Amino acid sequence: MKPGDMVTLKHGRVAVTLLSESLEKTTEFKKIVYNPDDSRPFRRGDTAIVVEIDKKNLARVKIYYDSSMWWGNVSDLTVV
Repeated sequence: MKPGDMVTLKHGRVAVTLLSESLEKTTEFKKIVYNPDDSRPFRRGDTAIVVEIDKKNLARVKIYYDSSMWWGNVSDLTVV
């Protein structure tokens, strides 16, 4: 997976949750308060474009989806 790749959910997955930039960069999840706009469902059949792979955590990827940038798990996605 690399920037510019189009991705969708892996076979067998129905939906996953994508996180906003601010929520992705927060490390103490127990202490944060966030609103519904900080996450977005990504469902079977949806597609997105890879923007960046997290250099510190190669398991995380930033994608362009639904007119916004979101973070998701590489393990949930497959290149189309």
